Amino acid sequence: MSKPDDSSIPSLSELRAGDECAWVAFFEHFDETIRAIVAWPRWHFDAHTCEDAAQTIKIGIAQSIGRLQSEPSLPAFVKKICINRCIDMLRKKLRDQNRLLPLGHWDEDGEWVDVDIEAGNEFDPVAALQRAECATVVRAALARLDEPSRICLRQFYVEGLSYKEMAERQGVTVNTVGSRLSRCLDKLREMLEQNR
Repeated sequence: MSKPDDSSIPSLSELRAGDECAWVAFFEHFDETIRAIVAWPRWHFDAHTCEDAAQTIKIGIAQSIGRLQSEPSLPAFVKKICINRCIDMLRKKLRDQNRLLPLGHWDEDGEWVDVDIEAGNEFDPVAALQRAECATVVRAALARLDEPSRICLRQFYVEGLSYKEMAERQGVTVNTVGSRLSRCLDKLREMLEQNR
């Protein structure tokens, strides 16, 4: 089904008047946008939750349309409601489960292991979601690094080895460890900037 053009968006006055045909046309126009946002992988919503979110968003739009000042801001208004409702649903989901999104650590074999951590009352699910997304991007960049670079970064940042301990393990001088680590960080930074 092709997306209707902007001329098919009903006017604010029609929507505020409660015109049923106008609301049907409005939601037909924005259905693809709403479904795309609730399906973002960052939310970790299953299909049932995505459907609930879409319905909650539609209710939120109908309740909030009176606050909208101008018609050109309709797309931004719809996106803002979508994102805010998804954040609310994520907060509720995590509060109900009292669980944090899975994070993780490197095991002894150098494999990444997800860990589910309990969330306290001060837990902010949006901040946790941002951290989890950053961790995903960093893990993907690390996976693309060559093995010696990964080992160097893991020894320093995960195992917490000093330059001296790394030098002994690698059979090189402390100065060599410093320059290797610097080169590894430059490579990683370059990869992360490519993902922006």
